[in-house]
Amino acid sequence: MEQTHLTMLHKVLRLAFFLAFALLPNQPTYALSAPERSSYDHRIRYTNYNPADVVQIDSMLGIATHIMLEEGETYLTHAFGDASAWSFVAEKNHIFIKPKAENADTNLILITNRRSYNFRLSYQPSRSVAAVYQLVFRYPDTDTLKLQAQKDTFALAQGFKVPPGNYNLAYEMSGDLEIAPINVWDNGRFTYFKFPGNRDLPAIYKVDTQADENIVNRHIKGSANNIIVVESINPKWILRLGEQTLAIYNEAFNPSGIANHTGTASPAVRRIIKEPR
Repeated sequence: MEQTHLTMLHKVLRLAFFLAFALLPNQPTYALSAPERSSYDHRIRYTNYNPADVVQIDSMLGIATHIMLEEGETYLTHAFGDASAWSFVAEKNHIFIKPKAENADTNLILITNRRSYNFRLSYQPSRSVAAVYQLVFRYPDTDTLKLQAQKDTFALAQGFKVPPGNYNLAYEMSGDLEIAPINVWDNGRFTYFKFPGNRDLPAIYKVDTQADENIVNRHIKGSANNIIVVESINPKWILRLGEQTLAIYNEAFNPSGIANHTGTASPAVRRIIKEPR
């Protein structure tokens, strides 16, 4: 009978213990980031920046650690929990730390022009624990923005390469064909002269109704810098290079041109003007 009472008492005590633990407020959790080891050398580490993380750095006497921040980031200030036990040097986005005493466990707070960083610095007396020679921060959010900007820039560049749907290829030439372009076309606003990539580019003149040759506004484009874009259309053009001369005639010249509905040189890229707020 006495044994039965003891068994029941033990069960009641265990239940009370578990209920008391379950009713305790949530215990705090700590975010400590252990940097990823390089596949080439385990003393080189990488970690993603997270303002809510504390980054672990293991070090030992005689070993310096190089912390690499984002390019363009600049050191402002820092604070050690125990400044006497660590040396610190900063140059732009490069931070160098080194323990000066044994048992130098402490923390480091680093402030830059862009972010704040928190580190736990652990002194390792044993050589069996790999000290961190270099810690490189990665920035997933910034990298995503850079990638999107690159995609936007590429899309914009591709948009200006798109030929208009209503372009004119009706051109004839006469004269010194050695300086002749491969192709000539216009989009009702600009005239394009494409030449072989290894050839000297000629001067281009706009012939008016009085047969006078006039200098034109032009710019160069194309991956090989071999397309001259003249910022107008005209019935006749004269190309000159040294003593050579070539006449080019627009057989489908339309003095009204083509309306520009996008506000740019490409039908695939539209200019939008926003009113100031």
